[in-house]
Amino acid sequence: MICMRSFDATAAQKGLWLAENMAPETLNHALFMWDVDGELDAAAMASAFRHVLDEAEVLRVTFVDDGGDGLRQVARELGDWQSFFLDLSTEPDPPDAARAALADVVGRPFDLERDLLVRLGVIRLAPARSLVVIAYHHLVSDGYGAGGLFSRRLAEVYTALVRGTRVPGLPRRWDVETLAAEEAAYRASPAFREDTDFWREYLAAPVPVARVPRVALSEPMRHALSEPMSEADRWSPVAESIGMVSRTLSVARAEADEWAATARSLGVWMSSLLAAAAAVYFRHRLDQPEFHFSLAVGNRTGAMGTTPALAVNVVPLRARVSLDATFAQVADAMVDETYEISGHTACHYSEIQRAGGRGPTDRGSFGAVLNVVEFVEQPRFGDSPARYVGVTTGAFGELSIGIYSDGSADGDLLLRLDAPASLYSAGELGFMGAELLGYLRAVLAADAEQPIGTLNPVGVLDPVGEPASGSPPASVAGHRQQPTASGTPATAPAAPRRAPTVVDLFARQVERTPDAVAVVSADRSVTYRELDESSSRVAAALRRRRVEPETTVAVAMPRSADLVVALLAVVKAGGAYLAIDPTASAARIRSVAGGVPVGLLIADAGTADAPRAVLDVPAVSLDDLRGGGAGDDSRGGRDDLERGGDGTPVRSWPDALVTVLHGSGTDGTSTGVAVTHRNLAALVQDGRWREGARGAVLWQAPPDVDAFALQLWAPLVGGGRVVVAPPGELDADALVTARAAAQVHTVPLAADLLPTIAARRPACLADVREVWTGGDRVPAAAVERARAGCPELTIVTGFGPPETTGLAAGRRLTPDDPPVAAGDVGHPVDHVTLYVLGPGLVPVPPGVTGELYVAGPGVTRGYPGQSGRTATRFVPCPFGPRGARMYRTADRVRWAAGGGLEYMGPANGQIWIRGDTVEPAEVEEALAAHPDLAQAVVVARRDGAGEQRLVAYLVPAQSGAALGPDSSVAVAGPSSDDLRRFAAQRLTASAVPSVFVWVDRLPVAANGRVDQTSLPEPDFGHGTYRAPRNDTERTLARAFAEVLELERVSIDADFFDLGGNSLRAVRLVGLIRAELNLEVSIRTLFATRTIVGLSDKWEGLARSSRPALRRRTRAGALL
Repeated sequence: MICMRSFDATAAQKGLWLAENMAPETLNHALFMWDVDGELDAAAMASAFRHVLDEAEVLRVTFVDDGGDGLRQVARELGDWQSFFLDLSTEPDPPDAARAALADVVGRPFDLERDLLVRLGVIRLAPARSLVVIAYHHLVSDGYGAGGLFSRRLAEVYTALVRGTRVPGLPRRWDVETLAAEEAAYRASPAFREDTDFWREYLAAPVPVARVPRVALSEPMRHALSEPMSEADRWSPVAESIGMVSRTLSVARAEADEWAATARSLGVWMSSLLAAAAAVYFRHRLDQPEFHFSLAVGNRTGAMGTTPALAVNVVPLRARVSLDATFAQVADAMVDETYEISGHTACHYSEIQRAGGRGPTDRGSFGAVLNVVEFVEQPRFGDSPARYVGVTTGAFGELSIGIYSDGSADGDLLLRLDAPASLYSAGELGFMGAELLGYLRAVLAADAEQPIGTLNPVGVLDPVGEPASGSPPASVAGHRQQPTASGTPATAPAAPRRAPTVVDLFARQVERTPDAVAVVSADRSVTYRELDESSSRVAAALRRRRVEPETTVAVAMPRSADLVVALLAVVKAGGAYLAIDPTASAARIRSVAGGVPVGLLIADAGTADAPRAVLDVPAVSLDDLRGGGAGDDSRGGRDDLERGGDGTPVRSWPDALVTVLHGSGTDGTSTGVAVTHRNLAALVQDGRWREGARGAVLWQAPPDVDAFALQLWAPLVGGGRVVVAPPGELDADALVTARAAAQVHTVPLAADLLPTIAARRPACLADVREVWTGGDRVPAAAVERARAGCPELTIVTGFGPPETTGLAAGRRLTPDDPPVAAGDVGHPVDHVTLYVLGPGLVPVPPGVTGELYVAGPGVTRGYPGQSGRTATRFVPCPFGPRGARMYRTADRVRWAAGGGLEYMGPANGQIWIRGDTVEPAEVEEALAAHPDLAQAVVVARRDGAGEQRLVAYLVPAQSGAALGPDSSVAVAGPSSDDLRRFAAQRLTASAVPSVFVWVDRLPVAANGRVDQTSLPEPDFGHGTYRAPRNDTERTLARAFAEVLELERVSIDADFFDLGGNSLRAVRLVGLIRAELNLEVSIRTLFATRTIVGLSDKWEGLARSSRPALRRRTRAGALL
């Protein structure tokens, strides 16, 4: 019998074992090579492998899960283990054949309980060139252990064997017992408690983590980035065999030496300089002033300092990076921050997670990992020097950035990026690596006093992904210009120099179709000729009342043909109109008219009281203006101004004021914006509306909101007819009535109304040719439901704030077009250029979230009477001609690979849940795809303990569905557990809402957006107790209660809400396996979270194939 000693696994090993259980699709196998320049004796190397491995007991351990919260490492004998030897020197392409062989070496899973967890061998590429291959499971070693200590010893032993000299002895044994004793002593010491206390305090404040956004690559760019980016990058495809992607870029030694000189001049280590540069890159990519990223630390003290076992740790590092800071200041801050945490890195990552209250997650808890490797030294195997070649670094749950050299004196510096294939593509990593180098070079080349917010690492990649020429316009254009349908950026078409006004456009239409119906209401039809003549008479009367360019006339009349006459008359007179809802409250009228210098009020006698009282200006009725009489309280007579008496329209310049639109600004306030003729003409002439505007367009928007302008003017200048909707709000019944009365062809629907109609009564859109919808984001699921219910329907979406005349991007979806993607808000509208910019107005690449800026003829003057606010939001455009402006929307968007724009939410709308970034818009889109839901709004609320939680407010697809209490299950709809599982299949764990609240409809504020302050308060309680329904659930309930240390657990209760964490999750999985002999992964538990969730999933769980579990033994006991 072979005696085998067992010991508790270290905290590092337990943490990696848990991570592997969380991500079974990746293998935590590392492989590197020594590229030996010279002849290599394969037999001597085989002997050296066995010799060193026989010395290294720490590399000869296997692992046993004891079924509880313990993982044990078992020291094994070397037995008949042999290294491998492959002679590929006669292959047509030896390196290519080597890549295939290496993929097999590193891609074959290890049996953690039975296999020796290392694979060593030699691959001969040529008579005088060989690769010494070292592969291992990360549970037994790390980069320094294998690439430093083990490799140096291997070279030493091999050299002694080929020279026939005595092999030097080891200074210290490489045994498991010594390391286990040191670990146990640390965990029993005050230092361990001090370290956990430190990390608990360090992580107390919720801080975002550095998760670099994905990049949407065009096909040309993807193709260009598929080529090797360095000689070392030729080995990167091997990483795919362990479920990872990898890219390696190189920096010439001369440039790397200049970096080192810069570090010395700043008084910092090279590692600190690189960490500071990474922090600057993260700052620009995340657009967050404070964040955590992860730092790999050696953690080698005591015996571990000379033993090639697993010791590396990953710790969070807080970065506070102001855009006003210089790079030297950022570097100094990173040095100080690193010093603060340096005395506490012995506390392992998994324990830091628990100390910080972070539960298990399928991504790194503290963001991207930076690993600056400084241990690589060039060994000599006999007389032959060797260079280090990294192939796979193991499995990380997050992006990992490694910086190292090949060990030679003249070797390049290497920048390596690794990530799970589920997070990024190889092309994306190549792009990120090039960008990171671009930022690094930019900060090092910057003037000493230059703020990092002004850095623009241009010249990294051009639009097709090849190294750019360095020309700023070409490089920047790839990120900021209007993409075409193929995704290749192109310059937007130039706007006309002298844009026609809506008066010009209307006059042309009168000439074309004078006898066609222009406006129709329940009791009246008006032709284009009649509308033209009537409005001209009123315009003449208005001019006699001193209405001229830049005069604002308030019009307070109900929705009617007369209101159309009045507005057209104001514009013909050269003035600008301010439409007011005559039924609005005094407060609403004050809001609409705030800051607007109103000179005259047109109002019907029966509805003028509130507007008269609020505005306190001369008032006149439309009838008086038509009759030319003086039956009003005008301060001037009809003879005060005799010009223009024949009714000829005043020639208005394109930049003259035409109206003040009111709507929901992107900064969340209800706001009025000054719109010019150029702005309005650009809106109504956009090609997306052209077809629908030729038919009968339903006008249902209140006159004091921004949607009104499109519903009125697009059909009037496009040859269609305006159908006046009956009084009141538009719903499905009112829509059916209006359609029947006037044969409506085009129906505008607000973004909050389309989802409900599409889910509950899509038939009311039957026989409608087009639906116009937008202003706010429209859920893709709602669009597709409407298209499915009415296959012949064309849907036109528009996205944009009032400040851009209500339109910036949009899409026209005909019945033949493919489904719209979630979050898609379309392409830039005609003559508009959209910029997606990061900090310092630097364009961001496709797929990366930035703030949306809009330039072009739709950008309005600004906010009347608010010059300061206007200057803040309407800013100079650095990418356009002199004097050009652009509007800062405060909306977060990103370019998709196909050239469309994806809406991510308002700039202040990001939510941080357990350190993870959650985009409410993405969660809403995912939930809206559920067939039983019409709408979803997701917000953050704090529970009784002060923890931020995600709450989803849901509108059922069927009207009148019986609803339970606010946070309970809908009787006629899906349960909260069903919804949680549905969301978990589409979202990251942190983005799955904790509470689901059912409402019959979402409250909408006066500005047209969801009024979050009126949403009901959620119930964060754990609900009523539900007992287990069968023996399986009773067993699970006992296991949950035991692990959570509770008397009982409801089958609906969330494991993690009740105090579950990674350690308890491991214990629970072990108990389930022991009691029910069923294999449940930690990831399954994380996705289901409840007893009923596990029970529902039971049929899909495989019977455990594990042997009978061996119970835990004391340290050193025999198994």
